[in-house]
Order: sequence, then C-alpha cells, then structure tokens
Amino acid sequence: MSQAGIKPITFDRGILGLEDCKNYIIVQDQDSFLYYLQSQDDTNIEFVIISPHVFVETYEPLIAESYLEEIGGGDDENFAVYLIVKLAKEMNDITVNLQAPILIHLETYKGVQVIIEDNKYSIRANLAKLIKGDDKNVSTNS
Repeated sequence: MSQAGIKPITFDRGILGLEDCKNYIIVQDQDSFLYYLQSQDDTNIEFVIISPHVFVETYEPLIAESYLEEIGGGDDENFAVYLIVKLAKEMNDITVNLQAPILIHLETYKGVQVIIEDNKYSIRANLAKLIKGDDKNVSTNS
C-alpha cells in the first residue's frame, strides 16, 4: 500500500464516536477490494472500508441533501460512498454498516458519515453473504 500523492480528507464533524479525529486519508489495498480510512490525527485509528457497489447492486440510500451540501454539494458523480467494515475472527462474522455510510466529495476532499433515516438498511449486513450475492440482509425489512 502506497500513500504517495494521497490527498487528506477532512471530516468537520469527525466519524461517529471519534469526533476529535477530523483528518483522514484513504489507502487502497492493492491485493483486494478493501480500502483503509486512516486517521492523521491519531495513528492508532483506522477503519476498513469498501465500496458498496462491489457487492450490493441494490444499495441506493436516500441521503439527505443537507449532508451533500455540508461537504460541497454537486451532482452524484461528485461523491464517493464507502461502507465501514466490522472485522471479526471468522469470515462469516464480518459485517458492514449499510445504515451509516461514509460520503466523500471528490473535489473538495471533505467527508461526512451519513445516517440513513428510514432504517431500510442493516447496520450489520453479513459481508460473506454479500460476497456470495445474497444481499437479502441488506434491508432490515427482509
């Protein structure tokens, strides 16, 4: 993983539970579909994140306009969406949080963790099932 030329991303509100950490970088793992959201304020803090569209074709959360405006506004192509992965010892226990994605503006390099208000998506979607194409656990209503 190389960090050369990586632009820092500012989260004015921080990430939920880590509001004091505001500066991050994203590093892509060259051997997988994973990314690492690394805090530049506290080097002990790092999240594993993924693009939702790698596994979940039906993931289309309704993001409040206020979140989009907070980080710079614009059209859909101005934003990238990532999901935080909760690691576990066993692959079958690894989950992703579909209810609170990370939204990053690709021009302003500002980010925000979004809270999806309608409870349509799971906060603990099983990653192994998503990889297999079984995204029935994407919605909390299924």
